[in-house]
Amino acid sequence: MPNPGSPAAPTSGDLDITVVSREGKTMTQHVMDPRGRLTFQNLSGGTLTIICTSGHHAPFLVEGCANPVASFTVQGTEPKVVRIANGLNEGDSIKYTAQIEGTTAEDPVIIFDRR
Repeated sequence: MPNPGSPAAPTSGDLDITVVSREGKTMTQHVMDPRGRLTFQNLSGGTLTIICTSGHHAPFLVEGCANPVASFTVQGTEPKVVRIANGLNEGDSIKYTAQIEGTTAEDPVIIFDRR
């Protein structure tokens, strides 16, 4: 058992970050329930653009949109909550690119799993 205060000691503020190699890229992996919500918190002054890159035609349900979309933007300093469209299930995954204007994009992956 780790000593309290040591790097391996669990705390209520723990955050697990899983990093995987897929298709020759290093990707941060997020795991969520397929019926859960994704909150994108843009803390920059620029616009954040999210684009699905994994072949799923339109996996995101954005509030105010009648149909699922493959991409959306999040204005600077604003959060945006989206849901996952029907048709994606436990064990499926989506890859997306997240890029704040004027910066290099990142390529995370979301794995759907019941928690």
